[in-house]
Amino acid sequence: MHKHGQYIRSVTTKREMISIPIYRHYCPGCGKTVSLLPDFLVPWARYATWLREAAVKRRQQGLPFREVMANTANTEVGYSRSTLKRWWKRFILRAADAANFLAREIAASGVEMDLLGMYPNKVTPTPIHTLAWLGKLCRIYCPASLWRRGDWVFLNTRMPFAAQL
Repeated sequence: MHKHGQYIRSVTTKREMISIPIYRHYCPGCGKTVSLLPDFLVPWARYATWLREAAVKRRQQGLPFREVMANTANTEVGYSRSTLKRWWKRFILRAADAANFLAREIAASGVEMDLLGMYPNKVTPTPIHTLAWLGKLCRIYCPASLWRRGDWVFLNTRMPFAAQL
């Protein structure tokens, strides 16, 4: 891999919008250029991962959209209700893939637990039940020292792109 320049990308956090350099590298073997994103960003996301995670977790707790928006971002860098709905919908859609990935990883690491038995409602499952199961799996898979930064930051560096939250 060879250095191939950089570009500036805006990232929105809870209190401010910052500009960070994204470095690019070129592979002469395959002829492709890749950008190296920091762990708190996923492709095409303007908002930091921990901000999106905080908003979705508050919504999961049952808080109304307006309250979630007020609690997770400053009004100067806030986001719209439709943005929060889009985050929520994406999280609901990808939670099952992320939970299955985590269950496979936990089982492959040698942990002997009934992971499927931890699923809250096996008879009539809903996406909310899958979210609860994902939360339980995160507590097993993610080291406790990383919880402060958020589970998604840790998980997104390990999961395939299709399962990223």
